[in-house]
Amino acid sequence: MAVSTTPAYLYLRIAAEWAERIDSGELRHGDPLPTRAQLQDAYDCSSTVINNALNLLQQGGYLETAARRGTFVYRPKRYVLPMYVLEADDRGRDAFTDAITAQGGRPFQNIRVETITGTPEIRAALGLGDDEAGLVLARRRMRSIDDIPYCITDSFFPFDLVKGTAIADPADIARGGRHVLRELGYEMVRHDDTIGGGGPRQREIAELNIAGGLSMIRHDRISHTADGRPIRLMCSSFPSDRWTLTYEVEK
Repeated sequence: MAVSTTPAYLYLRIAAEWAERIDSGELRHGDPLPTRAQLQDAYDCSSTVINNALNLLQQGGYLETAARRGTFVYRPKRYVLPMYVLEADDRGRDAFTDAITAQGGRPFQNIRVETITGTPEIRAALGLGDDEAGLVLARRRMRSIDDIPYCITDSFFPFDLVKGTAIADPADIARGGRHVLRELGYEMVRHDDTIGGGGPRQREIAELNIAGGLSMIRHDRISHTADGRPIRLMCSSFPSDRWTLTYEVEK
């Protein structure tokens, strides 16, 4: 059904039209939008309708406004992340870094490590019962590309499994954490993935510097050894405007 062009709904149609033009690539990051007066003339509508449409686009993360310069498209480069194949190589390097570098990006990550008891959900994913004393090591990473925040990835491990290793050190692991686990005798051979979405949470807005109306892709992965032991829960938050997640599935 066509969207009504009455003032109460016209701003939705205008916002959808410009969002589609940006999503399609017709308009690129940094391209200027017409002035509010020009848009008002083009759609033969009030300034209120145009302001509502632009506010909606701004809330969705499509635009940025610079004082005295106007309004511009905000769409950072979109990167492709092969979610399953990332775990399936033997390069001895960090797979995320390799994937981004191969696409011309300059990745960097801020890392902090903490020891926690873990939420019931984290403990259940790692096979730690509610009544067990086992602690959880949380390795929290804010990943940026070309100095733009791109995703948050938190990895959780049974503390006794990784204490005293490079995983417990808040420094970059050039060879990748999965190789550290392999050297400890815990090779990840199976992964259970869950993908969801929704609006951004407070931490995501603050650390990723994103608009409150931008949708998020949330990816959780529980990794198991050959004997079925869960040894890592990895939880990632991806702003939907800058990522395409892919999978390779064999018969």
